[in-house]
Amino acid sequence: MKVEVVVTDEFTEWFLELDDIDGEEVGRIVGLLEVRGVTLGFPYSSDIRGSRYALRELRIQSKGRPLRVLYAFDPKRQAVLLFGGDKTGMSDDRFYGVYVPRAEKLWIDYLSEME
Repeated sequence: MKVEVVVTDEFTEWFLELDDIDGEEVGRIVGLLEVRGVTLGFPYSSDIRGSRYALRELRIQSKGRPLRVLYAFDPKRQAVLLFGGDKTGMSDDRFYGVYVPRAEKLWIDYLSEME
């Protein structure tokens, strides 16, 4: 059930700014996504409520901080990592209020480039 993982430029930019420990933790959970695909569930992955699309998030804990990677599965069933963020000190409403619209725009852009 291995899936291909593709990334946006925004994800790559965020990932490259992580320190070694955070990068390893993100890589570990992305590895689980590659192996388990759509069957990867909680606590590593969950759906994003309130989105117009079937967005999901990878849930990563690194050094006691909640890191999140928003992603979706494209029509080819590839996991598309849209971008990541650090949820430390942010309420759910604030975090998702900022990041869901951003992820939706990246997702729309990604899908239109596929056509």
